[in-house]
Amino acid sequence: MTMMEETYAWLVVAVAALGVLAGILALTRSWPWGWRALMAALVMVWLLMPWPVQVVEGYLAPAFIVAVFEGLFNPEGNPWPPSRALLVGTLAVLALAGLFRLLGVGRKG
Repeated sequence: MTMMEETYAWLVVAVAALGVLAGILALTRSWPWGWRALMAALVMVWLLMPWPVQVVEGYLAPAFIVAVFEGLFNPEGNPWPPSRALLVGTLAVLALAGLFRLLGVGRKG
């Protein structure tokens, strides 16, 4: 795969992530905006966090896809490194959301 093909692949992933984001926002339209924003941030972290592909050196793929393929389809695969990265990303989003909540960012009045 050339660098241009990888760029196209990430563009497809980004467009798909925007579609998923639109769906999540539509499904949660009755929720308060803070919860919707938190859900949107978590979706973006999970769909767009890059991780090196172990079987093809020098290329990146979304971390959740690497974890799934390493865990399910590669007998010698190790899904824990990308899973830990996703956990750290999730915790970072939750920590930022908590900090915003403490500081009152985004509240009306």
